[in-house]
Amino acid sequence: MSECVFSQPTDSSSAGNQQQESSVSSQSGAGTSSQLGTDSSSAGDQQQESSVSSQSGASASSKLRTDSSSAGDQQQESSVSSLSGASTSSQLGTDSSSAGDQKQESSVSSQIGASTSSKLGTDISSEGDQQQESSVSTQSGA
Repeated sequence: MSECVFSQPTDSSSAGNQQQESSVSSQSGAGTSSQLGTDSSSAGDQQQESSVSSQSGASASSKLRTDSSSAGDQQQESSVSSLSGASTSSQLGTDSSSAGDQKQESSVSSQIGASTSSKLGTDISSEGDQQQESSVSTQSGA
C-alpha cells in the first residue's frame, strides 16, 4: 500500500442505549478514498446500517447520506456497491436525532487500489448505555 491515512475520533456524552460499530477495511488499492461519519443524539429505537463496497474500479464516486429525526422504531439500510473502476471515492454519513435505543453499523471496504485514505468519526450525544467498536484493517497495498 503506498498511502494509507486513518483517523478515528470517537466522542461520546450520553444517557440512553447505544451501540455503534464502525469498520474500515482496505485491501490493495489504486485510488480509494473513503469517509465515514456517524453522529447520533437520540431517544427511541433505531437501527441504521450503511455499507459501501468498491472493487476494482475505473471511476466510481458514491455519496450516501441518511438523516433521521424521530421518536419511535426506525430501521434504515443503505448500501452502495461499485464494481470495476480505478478511482473510487465513497462518502457515507448517517445522522440521527431521535428518542430511544440506537444501533449503528457502518462499514467501508475497498479492494484493489494504490492510495487509500479513510476517515472514520463517530460522535454521540444521548442518554443511556453505550457500546462503541471501531476497527481499521489494511492489507497488501501498492
